[in-house]
Amino acid sequence: MPRVVKEEDYAARRNEILDVARKLVYTRGYEQMSIQNILDALKISKGAFYHYFDSKQSLLDGLIERMLDDAEQVLRPIVDAKDLSAIEKMRRYFDTAGRWKVAQKKFMLDLFRVWRADANAIMRQKQEVASIKRIAPMLTEIIRQGIDEGVFSTKYPEQFGNIFVGLSHGFEDKFVELLLTDHPPPDAVQQLEALIGAYSDSVERILGAPSGSLPLGNIATMKEWLPK
Repeated sequence: MPRVVKEEDYAARRNEILDVARKLVYTRGYEQMSIQNILDALKISKGAFYHYFDSKQSLLDGLIERMLDDAEQVLRPIVDAKDLSAIEKMRRYFDTAGRWKVAQKKFMLDLFRVWRADANAIMRQKQEVASIKRIAPMLTEIIRQGIDEGVFSTKYPEQFGNIFVGLSHGFEDKFVELLLTDHPPPDAVQQLEALIGAYSDSVERILGAPSGSLPLGNIATMKEWLPK
């Protein structure tokens, strides 16, 4: 007779595996981490592991899903704040998101490297779709508020929420391309400033926001990613 596992016990054990996997990604890197490393750390069998994750890739999916959970937990209070204007929410949203990523820089850098590998193109596409589903609704709420306040003029807030996340992925691609070079160019900071400016200007134009009202990136935060 199959062993019955309570839902809360299942979730707790799954989270335990994710905790260990994340630590190993920090210390070894995703590519160097093996499933056997996790089995050894937790003293569990391979069969027990596969009860929760059917492959190393599905484990990475779980890590990214948890990362999106963490991001939503950090960003949701900004979206829900009753005392903030839409423009202030948008500024704080992107400033907070940027600082949150820097706080887990080592994990994010390893994730960027994994995503950029040709063999992981399908996985990357799937995760980008997942992030749109999770993040776009929060941005849509801010955009709707901005329309009500008369500071945004787009007629398609829900659609633009999705486009917004797509634009951020494009921004991130160019940023990571600059970041992961072995020897960043001497004008790396200037390139970052231009990238932030182009991204912010594009969003302002599409939303019909006042020029200069949405600086969607902090150059001091961005510089934290560059090699010292």
